Amino acid sequence: MIHLLYYTTPFIAAFIIYGGFFRYKKPTILTNKIKYYHALEELEKDPKNEELKLVAREFGRKFYGSARITGIANTFDESLINCEIIASCEADEKDAK
Repeated sequence: MIHLLYYTTPFIAAFIIYGGFFRYKKPTILTNKIKYYHALEELEKDPKNEELKLVAREFGRKFYGSARITGIANTFDESLINCEIIASCEADEKDAK
């Protein structure tokens, strides 16, 4: 029983500390997610528009950053954003063929 408590204590402490943080941040994360995916939908309609790509990238940074404790998107998030932008631009080209 003591070993179980020994191993679960860090998880319980993390849940107590960060659980409230994410419950408080959930509306912000959801708002940023809606804006980001709406920007990707607009980009699918006009994939050659560079301004829409910049808007989608900025909303992506806000969305992924708001889901992190630091509030800043990291390198992995940036690569995800770039892949999603490329995929949304290529989806229109596949439909046109």
